[in-house]
Parts: sequence; C-alpha cells; structure tokens
Amino acid sequence: MPRYTREQVRRRRRVAALILAALLLVVVGSCTAGMVRVIGGSAAESQAAEITATPDRTRRADPSAVDVPSTPRDAAALSQLPAGESLADGEALGIDVSAHQGAIDWEQIRGSGVSFAYIKATEGTGHVDERFAANWQGADQAGLARGAYHYFTLCSGGEEQAIDFLNAVPPSDDHLPPVIDLELDGSCEAAPDRATVDREVSTFVEAVEKAWGRRVVVYSSWDWRNTYGLPEETTRPQWHSDVDERPDTDWDIWQVRFDARLPGIDHDVDLDVMKVDDLREASALDA
Repeated sequence: MPRYTREQVRRRRRVAALILAALLLVVVGSCTAGMVRVIGGSAAESQAAEITATPDRTRRADPSAVDVPSTPRDAAALSQLPAGESLADGEALGIDVSAHQGAIDWEQIRGSGVSFAYIKATEGTGHVDERFAANWQGADQAGLARGAYHYFTLCSGGEEQAIDFLNAVPPSDDHLPPVIDLELDGSCEAAPDRATVDREVSTFVEAVEKAWGRRVVVYSSWDWRNTYGLPEETTRPQWHSDVDERPDTDWDIWQVRFDARLPGIDHDVDLDVMKVDDLREASALDA
C-alpha cells in the first residue's frame, strides 16, 4: 500500500422483471476501447438507480450503530496471527470470505473468537456471490459484525456496478461500511486507460457513499496500484495487506494472511485485524 499519513486520509439484487424491462442498449465501446456502460433507465428502476441519479440525496449514517464484539484475549483464532503478534487495545479479529470458502459454520467461527466478517456480495454487473445470502445470514445469526464488499471489474461501468451492489446490500447503519475491492484478476484482457478507470471507480464510490451515508473502505492489490494508482484511498478508510507483520502505514483494516485455518471453514481464509474506532471515524462522511 502507498505510505499515506492519517492527515492525508482525512481530506436486492436488481428486481429482475423490472430491470429487464428497463434495460436499453448496452455498450459504448468494448473492453479494448473502454468500459461497457448501461444506458438509460425508467421509472421502474430500483431505488438504487434513483439514488445514483439524485446528487442531493445523501444519507448521514450513525457510526455508533455498528457494534463490533470484542475479541476474547484467549480466542483460539488468535493463534493464526503471526508469531509475536497480538491484538492491541481497540482492535478486533475478523475474516473476509466469498463462495471460494464453501459452506461456513458461522457458530464455530464465532466460537473461535472471530468478531467480524466482510462478505463478498457482488462482482461487476449481473453477478451476486452464490454464498452471499447464506454467509450474510449466518454471520448475523452467530453474532458477528458484518460488512459487504464489491469486487470491481473493468468490463462494466461504475454506476451499473453500484446499482447491483446497492440492490444486493441495502444501506443499514448497523452494518460495517461497504468495501470496494480493486484487483486486476479476472478483468478485461484489454485494460481501459487510467482516466476511464478513475472516472468509473469514482462513480461507484460516490453512488455507494451517497446511499450508505458512509465513506467506502478501499482495498486494492499491488497490481492495481502499479497500473492505475489509487486516487480514492487518500480520503477514505484504508484496508492494507501485509503478510506476517503490521503495515507501517496508516490503516483501518489489516489483512494479516490469506491462508488462515479456522474451525468451521474447510478451506484457507483471509484473516484481518480492525481498528474499530479508527474505522468508525474514517468512514464518517464528514471525516
């Protein structure tokens, strides 16, 4: 991750019948010339589409509504931290998951001391993670704080991706702030230019922030940053990945490892540490 200081940081699913009836032409260019954009809309479009088209409708979420359970000091899951590492005051242990983890026993996950989970909701346009509904419900029933992330792709426009995400995960003050996942894996063969990418990412972020009333958390891979930079990160919560040691940057969520093993999951899983109060503060729209 780029080395930004804290001062820099401060500055349902679509309703199928309605959306299919409202879709007009697709495609302005192709992936070789730019991003695919969905054009137009109608009165039958979802509330998510209405939000993206109404600049003066911005929610103000209540950051204090997010309740992140504390991680017990004797939690079994703490054994997955790097040697010599432990949670500092105000930090909580969590995971981020998708369909790749398969079926998850969320009660076992909570029993191991995991306090929160970020769950993949959507990817690009027209794709809701097949395990999202089960994971979303399971994490809630087990008493974990939960948040959703969207895997952004370069083959469709930011507004359409925001609409899909907002339909899958309607805004709620008691959920963790939403995340945009910026990676090049699975993107178009012919990458759009940087100006196009900056515009579409900004469109997604602004639409989701307006709907949720919170700043979007930004996660990005090194490949993405080396190719496109990261203009969105400097004023938004930061999710940094640094295997085996704490990042020497300002971060709100630290992805500790990609291969943690926890009871309740039959596959490797990403392990994360959250600075709870810092995330609340950084995700406030007036931060």
